[in-house]
Amino acid sequence: MSGQTGDEVAGAGLVRLSTYVLFVDYGAEVEVQHTVRGTVQRVDRSTYEDLLGFQGFRAPAERHVPWVDAGVLVPPFRDRPEHHGGLRPGTEAQLGRDYQDWYWRREVEAEREYRWLGRRIVKMPSDLFFYQELIAGHRLDAVLEIGYGDGGGLWFFASVLALLRGGLVVGLDREHCKDLPEFDRLAGVRVELVHGDAHEAATVEAVRELRPQGFGLVVVDADPRPEGKVGLLRRWAPMVAPEGYLVVEDVESPECRGMAGMSAVVGEGVDMLLLEGAGFGVAVEAGRCPLIKGRGAVLYRLPAVADVTFRGTAPESARRLTPEGKAYDLARHAPESDPAPCPVSSR
Repeated sequence: MSGQTGDEVAGAGLVRLSTYVLFVDYGAEVEVQHTVRGTVQRVDRSTYEDLLGFQGFRAPAERHVPWVDAGVLVPPFRDRPEHHGGLRPGTEAQLGRDYQDWYWRREVEAEREYRWLGRRIVKMPSDLFFYQELIAGHRLDAVLEIGYGDGGGLWFFASVLALLRGGLVVGLDREHCKDLPEFDRLAGVRVELVHGDAHEAATVEAVRELRPQGFGLVVVDADPRPEGKVGLLRRWAPMVAPEGYLVVEDVESPECRGMAGMSAVVGEGVDMLLLEGAGFGVAVEAGRCPLIKGRGAVLYRLPAVADVTFRGTAPESARRLTPEGKAYDLARHAPESDPAPCPVSSR
């Protein structure tokens, strides 16, 4: 459990929707499921819309205390399974963890050579399904993939856009791929490649020149280190267009879960970004898809914010809520402090 009661949080801190919450829409009513705790509640639409207002961190009112106690609304840095009583057999969250364990034992997508329209693609089918839902459902017309590898992901994104109304796909990697897909077969889609270190500001500017207004979907499929993923999250968040999505893949990798003291780094980095007023919230759509490699690290850029800026510090209330009272090393993950160069592609 979180160690804080709903009354304490309501009086002293900020909360957001848990990434383990799933909404099921039944029209007049909406079901609120917690995939770790295994709880299910039905609410009216006004309550549902009230809860949606907590995609980003906000101060709760008295009426929100039961939702804090139920783990539907969580304080900063308190949204791992152990904060919800731990994983339980038979729950959706346990299924998701089992899936991640199964995948990472052999990196299934590479071993089985899945293909999309005849082209090898190093992504899992569940991730592809989630991405096409975002692109089609929200009419996104610009995608940026950081760490494009052999181009299979670019081929997928470009083909989906070609089936809709066309658009732009940009791939970024340190290395040049010598056997790219035949993108010119896809009508109405422009594909651009940028090569450089994704941790460097100059690389961001090179991409920005191609799409100054930002991208509807930014996928970070790079840098296996947890602190590297947080650095890329912060570096590339400004390139997400309003009402667009940012996905950090492979957050359940052995590097992110297995290193001593590092298992919570990506989750804490996500919450720090949300707390800094950068205009992001958790993407509730991701709650419908427990078998994706970005589970817990899918963000939505809220429409009210037209420009993402980073102040470099979090509110004092957030600092008081840091787990175990430890200070989060914000400077280590800030865009101004580049991590040591490493290959962008994690493949």
